[in-house]
Amino acid sequence: MFFLRISVFFLIACLATSVRAADVVVVQQTHHTGWAIHVGSTNVAGVQFAAEELQKYLCKISGSNLPITTTNLRWSEIFVGLRKDLDWADRWQLPSKKDGYDGYAISIREGAIIIAGDNGPGCVYGVYDFLEHLGCRWFYPTIDSRDPEVVPKLKVVSLAATNWAVASPIQNRICNGDAWFFEMNFKSAKAELDWAMKNRYNAMGWQAAVSTGKRTLQEQYEDLRLAGILGELERRGMFIHGPAHSFDHFLRSSLYFDKHPEWFGMKNGKRVPQAGLGAQFCWSNPEARREFVRNAEAFITNAPLIKIFCTVPFDGGVACDCPECRKEGASNLLMLLMSELIERLERSRPDVQVETVGGYGAVPDPPSNLSIIHPRQRIVWAQWGRHHGIGYDDPKYDRRNLDKWRAAAKGGLTICQYYTDNFAEPWVMGPFTKAMESDRRYFLKHNVNAVYMLMYSPGYWWNHSLNGYLAGRCFYDTTINSRNEISDYATHYFGTNAGPALAKYYGEWADNIELSYRVRGDARNEDRAMLAREREELIDPAIEAAHKSSSIERRRVAKVAMLHSLAEQLCELHRQRDLVRARRIAGNFEAATRMLNKVRATTEDTLKLFLKIAKTDQGLIDENEVRGFITMAMNNWINEEEKAIKEKDRKPPMWLDRDLSKTDVKPDDPK
Repeated sequence: MFFLRISVFFLIACLATSVRAADVVVVQQTHHTGWAIHVGSTNVAGVQFAAEELQKYLCKISGSNLPITTTNLRWSEIFVGLRKDLDWADRWQLPSKKDGYDGYAISIREGAIIIAGDNGPGCVYGVYDFLEHLGCRWFYPTIDSRDPEVVPKLKVVSLAATNWAVASPIQNRICNGDAWFFEMNFKSAKAELDWAMKNRYNAMGWQAAVSTGKRTLQEQYEDLRLAGILGELERRGMFIHGPAHSFDHFLRSSLYFDKHPEWFGMKNGKRVPQAGLGAQFCWSNPEARREFVRNAEAFITNAPLIKIFCTVPFDGGVACDCPECRKEGASNLLMLLMSELIERLERSRPDVQVETVGGYGAVPDPPSNLSIIHPRQRIVWAQWGRHHGIGYDDPKYDRRNLDKWRAAAKGGLTICQYYTDNFAEPWVMGPFTKAMESDRRYFLKHNVNAVYMLMYSPGYWWNHSLNGYLAGRCFYDTTINSRNEISDYATHYFGTNAGPALAKYYGEWADNIELSYRVRGDARNEDRAMLAREREELIDPAIEAAHKSSSIERRRVAKVAMLHSLAEQLCELHRQRDLVRARRIAGNFEAATRMLNKVRATTEDTLKLFLKIAKTDQGLIDENEVRGFITMAMNNWINEEEKAIKEKDRKPPMWLDRDLSKTDVKPDDPK
């Protein structure tokens, strides 16, 4: 595991009173024994921040506040800086530099500890790795003050002499935290960028608010500055990827539609705005493209922290259906537009990479004319609603569209991952470790240089963060086995009492990822049996064991128990729905009606449980989604089945793949 790679590295527990003679003692009984933190190139973004983070967390761990100095003490110092800042003798102590990006090396020897980054972010990651070896963990953003980071309390900190080096083969690791969507929550956005850096992401994805709102893109970017978001990114050496779905901002319907309707897309024979259920603007119109490029350049030249200018057609809009656009093809025209933008920015922002979407929305298929694609053009590829039972390198996965867009992405490919999305994915989610391992093999085999982790919607931040934690680390250090990290997570987060049971629990969900999906909409008898067994053998024992733990650990176990209860309730609802269908298909419409009445009551109880969990405000369920999409989806099924019974329709659902007559029946079910 990432944290335990160096088996000889160890720490003394809180009650320890002695250390081995060969160990390097940094702190003993709250005294730092003469040690100081020597910071290197303070003019490089990330270095000073790394030193301050080391100082802060060592103080939290031990109570000792090591001073930070730029004076080279040469003895009893922890050096935090760049590899190139070291003299030959100190550099010789380090292991060889690993090939890759944002790397670092650590050397521990008597009287000197070196944490040397290949660049600023690498320096920060090195400090966090060092602290993780002392027992720190950063599983979740600090959005809930009642659920703090895992930071041990030690009276004695000692480390054995060793060294190691790490670097990532994947250049861009982008976290699109759920607070970074539309009308941003700046407080949570800060917590998420802090968590993202700790888990080896180096950029934050920003999805700007739509143009029909009150604020322009430039005003929204200025909001990031005023809220201190840009400053926090700069301190760490991070950058912004975005503003994502934003074409409507660069050709605003409110400014141009009345004067230039011909610039806008045709839908059902009419020119329509870039808004709501409208269409993308007319990409075949050269004047419209020129104005789009001019406005995009004006924005990006005033947004220096955006290093990957990812601008994507507005979400939900179809391609223009005018004769010229149909003739040229949407993907060909999009690449033409982007080529014009790239050439314009080569003069004003040569440092920025330009990216747009492929395989999604208005451009599902790659261009037929690959020669039109600019050599610096980046593509972000996304398969929304993907099933995570298989990964990209699995023979069962249909890679044709992905491979075609990868060939079209001459300037680099970003793959958008939905491990952390609770809109399209299960409401009760297991670790997607199978997909992570398979996807990562595809990344490495084909030199995919950017991963984009989309987190949505905001009410699920705790629910989805475990997968975000695992993915961030696994796509940085590709030697990590994500499945093996689950035990470390359970032990450190839930404590040594409840941890073993919950390690097995999460491991079972990781091994049986179908369970997560069937809990959402199509559970079977075996799923209900598995959940009942887990309740008896793992959840209830973990709750009991947590009584011996701290109040924080008890509260963490309670979160898992609440989501497990929701899974059980959903599976019971599915059982009752299957009985309604079974009776209707058998032609017993009166019995189906009686069962449907029971389903109505169970559906109401299920929605109440959703809301109860959401109202705990612990990041488990999104309350707005419960009141909207989830309620609608559940009631739609009832209405459809009621109509089928009324019409005496005995047809089974087209997707049905099992015999519903074998569904478990309980004594209190209506006959």
